[in-house]
Amino acid sequence: MFVLSFSGRAGHGRDLPDPVPALLASLADLDLALPAERTAGPEALALAGRAEAALEAVLCALEHGGVAIGVGVGTVGHPLPGSVRELSGPAVDSAAAALRAASTTSQVPLALRAADGRQRATAEDAQAVLRLLGWMVRTRNRGQWRVVQALREDPTATQAQLAERLGVTQQTVSRAVKTSGWREESAAHPLAVRLLSMIDLTSVR
Repeated sequence: MFVLSFSGRAGHGRDLPDPVPALLASLADLDLALPAERTAGPEALALAGRAEAALEAVLCALEHGGVAIGVGVGTVGHPLPGSVRELSGPAVDSAAAALRAASTTSQVPLALRAADGRQRATAEDAQAVLRLLGWMVRTRNRGQWRVVQALREDPTATQAQLAERLGVTQQTVSRAVKTSGWREESAAHPLAVRLLSMIDLTSVR
């Protein structure tokens, strides 16, 4: 399981005094095992049962900005509680440790920890990939964001269709796709999912 901890504490949320409401709204449509909830102050917690959902949650938070992200991978207490705030288990502790590490990272405030110590190397690999994705995300300008978000919503859309929806020229869409690093980012998503899945599936149960 994947416990995702988010914090908008000083150093990562100066322009967003309380980033939690908008963050929760962006996570609301994801297929999470337990939906994201505010925990205390400018912090939130969520639980994903699949690596794909965990990656989507991380990407949402990176795109939202203003928060540090801690990901803990491992087991949680069962049966699952009615609220993620009542969640317990090794993955919860790992997420808390990851969030503490992320809060001290100035470039891409994201960290990942595996509850199973044998998975430390793979966790470091997964963290490196996620931070690289985060760096690509944070360097985009407003125009690139609009195109990338439209592509996320409809990956099969042609550039002509996207241009019509966004009210821009096809050349603008083409330039945004090339300069945003979207193709490179999306090509790395399967690798991130595989690494996250490896940690989860081979952890001590």
